[in-house]
Order: sequence, then C-alpha cells, then structure tokens
Amino acid sequence: MQKKLFFCCSSSAGCREMILRELGESLASAGGFITEQAVGEDGTLLGLDLFPTAAAAVEGFTGARFLDMTVVPPKTDNEVFRSEAVRLLQEAPYYPFTVLDTIGGFELVIPQFREALSAFLSSPVPCVGILRPFEEAELMRGFLGLGERCTAFAAKLYSALEADADTLLLDVPCELDANHITALRQWADAFTR
Repeated sequence: MQKKLFFCCSSSAGCREMILRELGESLASAGGFITEQAVGEDGTLLGLDLFPTAAAAVEGFTGARFLDMTVVPPKTDNEVFRSEAVRLLQEAPYYPFTVLDTIGGFELVIPQFREALSAFLSSPVPCVGILRPFEEAELMRGFLGLGERCTAFAAKLYSALEADADTLLLDVPCELDANHITALRQWADAFTR
C-alpha cells in the first residue's frame, strides 16, 4: 500500500469532512495542517484559516487567516505560508502520520512553502491529503489575480505526485463514493493504528 494518499477533490465534495470523521481521535497525533472556512454569524464566508492538524478539533484554538474574503478583491496573507505552514511541514516528520488539507493553490507561488512541501513529500512519513483539482486551481488563479506561475507550479506538483510510486491519487469528480471511503480506511488501518 502506498504511504501517501491524496484525494483530488473540490471544496464542495466533502473530502475534508471524510478525513476528519474517519481519522477521528487519531488526528490528535498527526502532523501537517487543516484549512477551515471562517464563517460569520449570518453564514457569510469571512475567509480561510490554517490550523495544525492536531489542533483542528481543539475548542477555542485560533487558526491563521490566509484568505480574507471580507474585502474585494479577496486578500491573501502569504506570510502564513512563509512561516506557519512551513513550520508545520518541517515538524511533520516527527509525527507518525500527516494530514495536508488542501494543497495545490496560491501557496505554491511561495518559494519557502514549495521547498518545505518538496522536502516533506520526499520523506517516508505516511500522509493523507487533499489536492485541489487542476481546474479549481485555474479558477483560483483568475479569482485572486495570480500569474501563470501558479498554474505551472500546480502542474509540476501533480506530475511529481503522479510519478511517485509511493503515492496514490484518487479523483473525486463530484462526490465521494464507497471506493474513496474504503481507500481512506485501508490507509488509516495501515498507518494510523
């Protein structure tokens, strides 16, 4: 079984929820990061926050806001991926397994993040994650006004993961099915128990 499992999954397909549900309490001993939507009391999307995986379920823990949706156009805080995300990737090999939710977006234009991600993906640490579909990365590039480099870096990441014999990429076109859940459970049985 491959040590790295990535779901190529749009934000609406439920992959994050599946990973959180299936890994449950074992997340407390996981490295990496989780991204979560910050939502206002009226249900308005305020932005996206980055949390250490082990702290994702900790009540009252405040994540680092890397996308502010309260302004037009939305504002990114690249410093979150230059510092916090890099630190979490560098610490990930000290955990029994890692969760990476979600990669393949604007964070790839940040050299420090790309370097830390490459180093981590070259490590033997088991990892489960969500990879932004290439089409969604293209939409985000336009939405955030990013250049062609973002798309080029996303294509390079996809190619590297597809070429890695120790990585399994599973497409989730619209919604999760039994095969996706089974693959995650088998990975969890092999690497988190």
